[in-house]
Amino acid sequence: MLKEKIQHIILFAVLAMTSSTIAQQIYIGVGLNRASFKEYVNSAEVNTLDNSGYGKPEESLLESGFRFEIYKQRLHFDIGLRYNKYTINTSFYSGNLRIPTTYNLSYAGLKGGFTLDVIRWKRVKLQAHIHISKDWLLFGTNRFRNVFIDIYKERTISRALLNFHRGLGIEFDAIEKISLYLNYNIATSFKKINQDSTDGEAYHLKAKAITLGLLFDISKNK
Repeated sequence: MLKEKIQHIILFAVLAMTSSTIAQQIYIGVGLNRASFKEYVNSAEVNTLDNSGYGKPEESLLESGFRFEIYKQRLHFDIGLRYNKYTINTSFYSGNLRIPTTYNLSYAGLKGGFTLDVIRWKRVKLQAHIHISKDWLLFGTNRFRNVFIDIYKERTISRALLNFHRGLGIEFDAIEKISLYLNYNIATSFKKINQDSTDGEAYHLKAKAITLGLLFDISKNK
């Protein structure tokens, strides 16, 4: 595990140094997201979770990275780091008894993908985007009744998720070399058996997010 973390740190450092020399823009954003488990099954392939009747609390997210122009300043590629915090309220069944439970999760990850300017009008751009991210669990707890579980330590949830992102956004050229962006994003993890746990769980983690951020032009030809 320590060797894997060191490899990730080295990879991030190399990407950052390389990207800073060839990227056209740097982005930094903050936002809110809501998450839930979808299509959960345990080792017996039975869905014991019930999300009905529970709200989805909003939690914070942070993102920062580099953007590259790919085609005629309409198609962009971006890559960067992200941090997401999730609070998921759900319940599970023990026999016929429904027991409320809350998950608190924090992930850090690497995200890359494409953004397309669908409509451009004066200083405003309407965009669509698709991305892939790899997220690693930093912290996780599960509470129900008087029980507290450190799910990172106990390995009762996947420590790494591969996510598919899609959504829409608006970008506004505010002043010279600085733009504002507002994105709506839906992310769904690919369903797989939890290899970090002996419970054999499988599920999607689905999150919806709103992000507000800034783009800084660092290109040398302007």
